[in-house]
Amino acid sequence: MTKSQDEGLRSRQLKNLKRSAWRNSSNFLRRFTSGNASHHALPDFIIAGAMKCGTTSLFHHLLNHPGFVPPQRKEIHYFTNRVNLSHGENWYRSHLPTYSELRQASESLGYQAVTGEATPAMVCNSYAINASKLVPKARIVMILRNPIDRAYSHYHHQRNTFFGDNLSFWEALQAEEKRLAKGTALNMSDPNKVNRHFRRYSYARRGMYIDQIEHWLRYFPRDQIKIINHQDFSENPSDILNKISLFVGLPGHDFGQTVHKNKGNYTEPMDERCRDYLTELFRPYNRRLYDFLGEDWSWPN
Repeated sequence: MTKSQDEGLRSRQLKNLKRSAWRNSSNFLRRFTSGNASHHALPDFIIAGAMKCGTTSLFHHLLNHPGFVPPQRKEIHYFTNRVNLSHGENWYRSHLPTYSELRQASESLGYQAVTGEATPAMVCNSYAINASKLVPKARIVMILRNPIDRAYSHYHHQRNTFFGDNLSFWEALQAEEKRLAKGTALNMSDPNKVNRHFRRYSYARRGMYIDQIEHWLRYFPRDQIKIINHQDFSENPSDILNKISLFVGLPGHDFGQTVHKNKGNYTEPMDERCRDYLTELFRPYNRRLYDFLGEDWSWPN
C-alpha cells in the first residue's frame, strides 16, 4: 500500500469512527427523549439483508415511491443489537413515521402508504426471533449477491472501519472459523449476545444464505419473504423495484433512471486462491439455495 493509499484508508477509518460515535450517542439520548411513541407506526416491511448486497441502493430508490413514508434513518439495528433492543419499543417506534403521517399520505395518494426500514444483518439469528415478536406481519425482503463478491466487498468495508482488519483477505478467510467460534456458538444458543467479531469478520459466514433463510422460515411464513437476485437488480432495477413495491403493498411506479449507491472503495483484484477457496466453500450452500428457489443463479454450485 502506497503512502497516499494508507493516508486515504486512515481518513476513511476516522470518518467512520466519528459517524459511529455520533450514531451511538444519538441512540443513547433518544432513549430519554422518545417518550410514549405509541402513535408512531411499526414497519410494514424490513429489508433484512444481506450486507454488501445492494440494500442501500434498494432503499434509496424505494424513497422515490410516493407511497413509501421513510423512517428517520435507513438502518435502525433494533432487532439485532442488544443495546438498542434494551432501549425498548418506544425507542424503535420513534424512528418511524406517525400513524397520522401515514394517514395523511394515504388520503393524498388515494391508496395505503407504507413504511419500512433496512437493517441488512440477516445472519444474526436474533433478527428473525425479535422481529417476529414485534412485527410478525411485516414483509421481509432479502437481496442476495454472489457470495464470493459479497465476501470481498465485506472485507474491504471492514478495512475502512476504525478497527479495520490487519490480515490479508486470504489470512482472514483462514482465520474466520477461529475468530467466529464464540460468536457462532452464541448465535445458536443465545443470539442476543452475539459478539462484535461475529458481525465484523463473518466474510464467508454471511454468504451461506440458505442457512439464514431456513432460520427465518422458522419465524415468518414463506409468502412474507421476498428473495431478490442482486444481479437482476443491477440489470433491471426498475422491474425489481416494482416487484418489491407490489410485495410490500404499493402500486407500481416509474422509478426513472437509477444509480447504485454505497459502492465499495477498492480496486485491487481478489487473490485467485481466495476465489478458488470460496468457490468450493460456497458450492453446497449455493446448490441448496437453488433447490429452495427452484432456479439457478449461475453462482458455482
